[in-house]
Formats: sequence, C-alpha cells, structure tokens
Amino acid sequence: MNKLKIFKLGIIVVLWVALGAIKTYAQSGREQVHFSIPKNIYFGGERIWVSSKVEQGNEEVESQIIYAELLNRYNESVAIAKMPLENGASFNFLKLPQNLPSDHYLLRVFTRISPYQDLDSGMSQQLITVFNRLAPSGVVEKRTETTVFQPKSDDLVSISSNEFSSGSKISVKLKGNENVRELSVAVVNPFLSIQHQLKSSEVYESLEQKVMVPELFGHIIEAKVQPDQVDTTQLYYISVHGDKSALFTDRPDPDGTMFFDAGGVRNWNYLVAQANGNKSLLDFTIVSPAPKTHFKKSFEFPVLEITPSDEPYLKELLKGGQVEGYFVHEFNSSDAPVVTGFVEDRVYQLDDYTRFETVETIVKEYIPEISVKTVQKKKEFRSINEIKSFAFESNPLMLVDAMPVFDSDQLAAFDPKGFKTLAILSRTFYLNEEEFPGVMSFYSYKNDFGGFPIPTNGILLDYAGIQPRITLATSLFEPSRETDEMMDWRTILYWTEIPQLSSSKNEVEIVIPELKGSFLVTIKTDQGTYTKVIEVK
Repeated sequence: MNKLKIFKLGIIVVLWVALGAIKTYAQSGREQVHFSIPKNIYFGGERIWVSSKVEQGNEEVESQIIYAELLNRYNESVAIAKMPLENGASFNFLKLPQNLPSDHYLLRVFTRISPYQDLDSGMSQQLITVFNRLAPSGVVEKRTETTVFQPKSDDLVSISSNEFSSGSKISVKLKGNENVRELSVAVVNPFLSIQHQLKSSEVYESLEQKVMVPELFGHIIEAKVQPDQVDTTQLYYISVHGDKSALFTDRPDPDGTMFFDAGGVRNWNYLVAQANGNKSLLDFTIVSPAPKTHFKKSFEFPVLEITPSDEPYLKELLKGGQVEGYFVHEFNSSDAPVVTGFVEDRVYQLDDYTRFETVETIVKEYIPEISVKTVQKKKEFRSINEIKSFAFESNPLMLVDAMPVFDSDQLAAFDPKGFKTLAILSRTFYLNEEEFPGVMSFYSYKNDFGGFPIPTNGILLDYAGIQPRITLATSLFEPSRETDEMMDWRTILYWTEIPQLSSSKNEVEIVIPELKGSFLVTIKTDQGTYTKVIEVK
C-alpha cells in the first residue's frame, strides 16, 4: 500500500472516530449507571462480583468499558477494575488487594464519561467492609449503636422451613404477584450501619472537570506531562504487555495531555512508557480513568469496630472468603497485532538457524533484509527498502515484544537466546502520523522481552487492561460437588444477577452451608425491596 492510500485511510479512521465522539456528545440521553453486589463484607484477596448496567435513554449505549473503583476514607483509590460492557451490561469482578487494612471502603461504578454528564445518575456507590487479619481494626468492648446493622425481616418474604441445618434445602419466595428483579441470599454484615446505595449528591462536594473522551472501542490510556515543560513535537510510546503486546504513540497537546487508544487490545498486565530517543520521563505521569471527586464535610465513613465476641464469626467468614465456585473467562481473541497496522514482509523462526551469541551476528548471517554498519563506533541497523532497492539512512523501528528499543548498539550486542522469532518490514512503516524506515521486531518465547532490559529512562507500571469477559458462572455460588467431604463455607448462597440464571423467579431453592451465622435474604421488585434474616446455627 502506497503512502497516499494509507494517508486516505488514516483520514477515514480519524473522521470515523471524530464523528463517533461528536455523536456521543450530541445525544440527548446521558449515561445512567446502575450496579448490584451480592454481599458487602469481604476479606482481602476476595473478588467483589459486580453486576452493572448502563442506560442512555432510548439510544444504544456506546461506552465499551465500565469501571469499578474502591476508595478509602481518605479519598484515595486503592483498587480499580476495567470491565467490558456488552449491550450496556456487564457481569465481572473487582479483585481486592491482599494488603488492604481492615476498614470500610466506598465502592463506586461509572463509565469514562458518565460522571461528567450527570454526577448523580452517572456514578453509583455503596459502602463495603473489608477485613485483613494481619491489619485488624480497633477492638472495643461493645460496638456503638450507630455502627450496628439491624436488618428488619419482612413478612412478604416466605421461607419454607424454620430449621436451618447444614446441607438442608429451603425454599425462598415472595408472597404476592410482584415481578422479582433480583434475589440474593448472603451473609449479614453487622459491622456497617449504612448498607444501601448512596447518591453522589450525598457523598461528593465537587467533581474536578476534565475533557470527556468517550471509549467507543476499548480502554483509552491517558497520560500527561507538566504544562510548563510541554514539547508538542516530542513523540511518546506506550507498549502494553500480557499474553500479547501492542504499541501506541501520541504527542502531547499544548496542555500536556495525551490519549493512547488501546481499543484494539483488551487484556494486558502492565505497560512500558518511553519518550522518543529514550529521553527523560521525569515529567510524565499516567492519569487514572477515575474521576477526581471531593467528599462533603457532612459525609463520614463509619468507624469499623469489632468486639472479642466477633472473633468466631470472623473466623468463619475468613474460611468462606477462600471458597469460590467455578467460572470461565474468555479472553478477546480479536486483539490487534503487535503493532497496529504492522504486516511483516518476512518472519524468521530463529530456532531454525544456528544460535549465535549476538543479534549482530544473527542479522549478518541470516537476515538479508537488514544490514549492520558501524557509525561513530556504534553498531546500527539499516533496513533494505525492497520497493526502491536502497538502504534507509537510519535505524528501523526496533522492537522487542512491541517495546521500542532506541540503543541499537545495545541490541546488536545482546544474546538473543530468549528470542523466538524476528519479523521484518522492508518498507516505510506508518504508525499514526509517524514514519519509520522499516521495522525489525523480535518476539520472545514468553512475551517477557527474552531478558532484554527495559530502557534506562523507560517506566514500567502495573496497569492492567480490560478484565476478560465472564462466559460461564452458573455454579459460582453453588456448594462444591467434588466430594461429600468438602466443607461448605459459602458466604453467598444465591444471586440472580449471574447472567445464566433467571432474575424473574419468584421462588428459588437453596442449600444451607456449614458456615454459622446470619444470612440476609433480599428480594428486589419494581415496587420495592424486601428482606428477611435467617440464622444458621
């Protein structure tokens, strides 16, 4: 494909994205976010299962990602999950860090743009309790009344039995003809007084405004450099790495903002950020997709108090927190290639050749499309332009698992024993508005750079991509069927929000676990919410 055709294609793509963004802003319907969780008491390392939905009036929801974030009482983000939306709905989870101190936290759910359209309808939140046996909360002789949750049982919730022994089955149903939207049976959290979802207007004093960037294809990585040091000609690279890798580029706006649209790749574990020529990144930061909000002075987190008598119950919950049923992830199989738009001319399987100790020797011996020359006592590579039959005058775009390499001398001297393949592009390569004199791309066996070091000024960050889609979770909260000797310590007994389960059942049968304590039955209908507490002794 010649440069003119690629340029025209680039214009079409840019116009397509721009028109999509304009359409999002022009729509009268704002994104409204709803979510539900089956319980609100956890131990570090557990998954918070989140069923979420985005509505946009009568329009089709265009956001492809919804976020679940956890804030501590100091308004600090301690965990965030990027969950895929499918037809405006998502069933996924936020994995709690193991090292969270015991305390109450604020779980909130939103899309990239919904809080800025309308804070009350665009962001939903609820307090949860997290325990850490290595970082316990304060112990008191008796909890204050304001911190104790005292659920009220509703006569409209019918339970088939009054005796709840381990392994027995009971039937739960709602009297009357109301349509059940959601039904859950999970452990009671007696440590938290506020258990309902909170409106944003009750929680936040203000929201810091920012440019709304709709995520029409996937996650957008935002980065920023200090405004007083902005060089709008400086090229920045971000490569994302997991089972696959991908490379993205951008230049800062006058205010120092950059957006790297990673929509073609969904699942990764970390990223590497670099500036062209391996320049310093001291003024470079990755910006969280979460909105920056400020708590109202009137909004206070409840104090987490436990008493010596709570110890047996917490030990039971700790066992239950380690038990989780079977579910299946599906990783997106349509990920973009290693470099968006990169179609190699030739691929070399390095195991097919004698293994030499340096990249320079392998290139000299086996790769006719690349030459090696010495420039000012340093080794450099030159790609042979097959179209015009001459060598380029500078290094090609050199990559190791999609990570740019700027020191050709270092690459030439590196032992490629960890490299599996070498892909060559012997033409001018266009990436966004950038032109590169060919591409020389190495792939390692395990997609871990094959031992090649991160460039000295590069930044490696734990920055996970989009959660894989959950494709099967029907047995998630069912008792284990592997063996009759397996202890049943489930803390969640039933939840209709699992996609494969019907949410319109007015009657369900559940199995009582061996976990002792109080369980809360919650039934939500179009008319209201009904609850009942059952005790397992």
